[in-house]
Amino acid sequence: MIIYIDESGSINNHMPNNKYFVVALIRVKNKESLKKAYKRFVSSNYESLKELDKDKVNQKTGVVVKEGGKMFLNGSFKELKGSQFDKEMKQKFVDFFSKKQTFEIYYIKIANEKLTDQFCTNKARVFNYTLKLAMEYFITKGYLPDEDCTLQLDERNEKTEAKYFLENYLNTELLMNGTTKSKFEVKYFDSSDNKLIQVADVFANLFYSHLQTGDYGEEFSKLEKEGMLKFIFEFPK
Repeated sequence: MIIYIDESGSINNHMPNNKYFVVALIRVKNKESLKKAYKRFVSSNYESLKELDKDKVNQKTGVVVKEGGKMFLNGSFKELKGSQFDKEMKQKFVDFFSKKQTFEIYYIKIANEKLTDQFCTNKARVFNYTLKLAMEYFITKGYLPDEDCTLQLDERNEKTEAKYFLENYLNTELLMNGTTKSKFEVKYFDSSDNKLIQVADVFANLFYSHLQTGDYGEEFSKLEKEGMLKFIFEFPK
């Protein structure tokens, strides 16, 4: 079992307009088919993606209000970033991938305002602990199979000293508490080199945007109807 993971938002219980931190987990059932679908999505929307990746400038002041250059480098495509999508492109993304049935989506929704100051002092601890709780829930409730699992994450969101902790933490905690006898392997990538982490990035941003605006109810209804959205794990309970 391979799960691709990315996040949206930030872990901070004192930042205004920052109610939630979101983690998207994409369990891939057909890796090669999803990679081909990714390439088709990019090629069929290439010019639109390029336009979305330009700097957004306030016409009155001339000030850049949103920086571009996240998806393209020197005019060449680099990676998908959900934060650069507008509503129409997010809708296209959901419509396109909901037809493929090559993966399942799981979310972790963390309510920042319910976190204590002490808990937030170590953001890696918040991430690792909630991921462990979510994996425990998904396995014990039968959402995920009890089998060896590889987690692939974006390395740019992780401090070097924390990269080697998560694998041992999951294996120790989930084995010792009887959740699983299977093994976890954790791998980190630059997301520009991992197409399926980019898919997780867009779905993380989609849910984060929905929590902020409420604008994507139709898209989430579609994902549920197609059986792709499996569960949203909330922390704290």
